[in-house]
Amino acid sequence: MNKVLVIYPGFPHYRVGIIEALRNSTHNHYLFLGDKKGWNKIKPYDFKDSPDFKDFPAYKIGPFYFSKGLIRYVIFEKCSGAIVHSPPHWISIIVATLILRIKGVKVFNWTHGILKNHKNLKNRFYFIFFKYFFDGLLLYGNIAKRNLINLGFNKEKIKVIYNSLDYQKQIKLRGTLTEKERQSIRSRLFDNPENDQLVFIGRLTAQKKLHLLVEAIKLLKDENIFVNLLFVGDGDQKKKLQSQIDEYKITDQICFYGASYDEIENYKLIASSNCCVATGEIGLTAMHSLMFGVPVISHNDMNRQMPEFEAILPNINGALFEYDNTFDLKEKIKSVLNLSRDKSKLQIQKDCYKIMDEYYNPNFQLKLIDSLF
Repeated sequence: MNKVLVIYPGFPHYRVGIIEALRNSTHNHYLFLGDKKGWNKIKPYDFKDSPDFKDFPAYKIGPFYFSKGLIRYVIFEKCSGAIVHSPPHWISIIVATLILRIKGVKVFNWTHGILKNHKNLKNRFYFIFFKYFFDGLLLYGNIAKRNLINLGFNKEKIKVIYNSLDYQKQIKLRGTLTEKERQSIRSRLFDNPENDQLVFIGRLTAQKKLHLLVEAIKLLKDENIFVNLLFVGDGDQKKKLQSQIDEYKITDQICFYGASYDEIENYKLIASSNCCVATGEIGLTAMHSLMFGVPVISHNDMNRQMPEFEAILPNINGALFEYDNTFDLKEKIKSVLNLSRDKSKLQIQKDCYKIMDEYYNPNFQLKLIDSLF
């Protein structure tokens, strides 16, 4: 079997699906190199005492990052290929990349690429970095691919690999919530559980623009459309949101559930809802919701979005509202809630599952990665 190095600053816990798929590959032997304590304060994936993992502690000097012992390791290690996850300022990984390429090893960077379609100095710098340092790129989305191609990047050297979560665990959960359980959850959360229910899951921060969502609930109420809103998360904007809710007199339509890190509990909260709404950028939340059969609404400004928003297909599994436009958000909420008037609950779920099962899963990613080496 080919030995392929997978070099990250640290491996986040939410990459469990693809990490375990790679570890179980029958095509290549993947060896993981990174800091066992993780990186950027994100909970790390636990390799335990697996021989498939090598620990290279990370440290910082000024704006630059290093991995202790990594460069020496790649000088002497024999391998058939490598995948790295690194921007230009992670010096040890970049030097390791150059050493591997000098040795004739193909190196791919698994990266966001260029998310904004601006032909500015920053994007041109990243274009040069991606073009000359790597044999190819693995990107999370098609928009980043298009942006690179527009700058002159060779499209043959780009593979869109999308993203994934703990697919195997999630697929066992989805569809297991009964209607009785659904009603019980809604009754515990709201005084009027018969109302349609929206959910936001994530940090309550200014970046998320959640005041727009609260305002949309008020605008719907003005039209005699009463919708409940469930916030799953905590953050520094909670008090401001509560003041806004009190001012609008919609307290009985809003529930602050608090932060939840339990996958089963999050499944129940999402699956008990009619729609998930993210008024700021949406990332993994889109995948989480669609994986559990719940449509998603977010904004349409691709320069202010994360790659996962591409999974939202208007009029099929959700909607995209005009950025910062509360009135359009209100209309898009109405349109998604009206899906249940035109389609069965089972069909709505299938429409949400489809893109997850085709692209946003470890099986698709493993097949693509195995084919590279």
